[in-house]
Formats: sequence, C-alpha cells, structure tokens
Amino acid sequence: MKLSARAKLIGGLFVVAALLAYAALVEVAINAGKVHHGVSVQGFDIGGLSRADAESALGERGEEMQEEPMLFVAEGFDCRFTPAMVGWGPQEFETAEAAMQVGRGQGLLDSLKERWTAWTSGVDITWSDRPNARLMGRQLARCEKTARGLGYALDRPRLRFLVKRAITTWPREPVEIPLEDPALVD
Repeated sequence: MKLSARAKLIGGLFVVAALLAYAALVEVAINAGKVHHGVSVQGFDIGGLSRADAESALGERGEEMQEEPMLFVAEGFDCRFTPAMVGWGPQEFETAEAAMQVGRGQGLLDSLKERWTAWTSGVDITWSDRPNARLMGRQLARCEKTARGLGYALDRPRLRFLVKRAITTWPREPVEIPLEDPALVD
C-alpha cells in the first residue's frame, strides 16, 4: 500500500507534534518543584535546585557577598565597605521565588519561550534587594571626605551606580573610583 505525499506529510507532522508534546512533558516532569535548568542569579547557577535548596544556596552565597568588602580605588587612596554597611542583604526567599517563576505563571507561549531560553542560553535574574539610600549616602560621604582631603572630587552619581553594581559582583574586584576635575567643582 502506497501512501500519498499528503498522507506522508500529515503523518510526519503528527510525529513531530507528538515528539514535541513528549519533550514538553518530560521537561515539566524534570523541573517539577525545581528552579528550571539554566536559571542563575547574577552568575550564580541555581538551576535544578528545589526551592528550599535554592534558598539555602542563595543564603550562603549572599552571606559571603554581604560581608566581603568592596574596594574602590583612585589615585592615591581607596574606599572600602561591605554591602551590609549600605543595607544590602541577599533576600534569599524573594530571590528564590523570582527564580522559581522563570517559565511559570505567564501565558503558555511566554512560559514555553522562557523555558526554552533557560535551556538553551540561560536566564540570569537579579538579587531581590537594593541598598539603603541613606546608608549608601553615609558611605559615599565618607569616601568624598577622604577624596577632598587629597584634593580630589568624586563623581558621586557615577560612584553610586558603581557601588550598586559592585554589591552583586562576585568574586570581588577593585573598582576604579570616578573622579571629577577639582577645578570644575565648587
């Protein structure tokens, strides 16, 4: 019995659809109750972990990050402080929840797209906490005072941006402090 070209095409499409449905079911089963594979928190891979394990891992990494000083350097001086000193904490519960939501909770197509992206190229989310503006201002004022004593002026908005980025950078590396021309300041 010979099948027509149309029957072969329909049969082939049916097989492809069945394989895709099977792959989707396997993917859902693999990631049931877990952070999807390929999900990381600013470079820290937590894909495949249960929510509780993700919270624990994020808590441990967050404690390390919170207590490790950030070093800001410029010509002849440096300024250092920890993320804890500017009020940043890992917020591991909220961060784990955000990681768990990757590939879940949106419409079907958006969820499938996010899952595909996680599997193929990864999804990197951010930590859920932000530094406290008042505490950050206090540390920046301390850095400014040191800089002024040496005849420099800091580019405070740029430094604030660099601090926010340095908080979640791991491992820590020294960051160049942006200076303004003292002749232009005053």
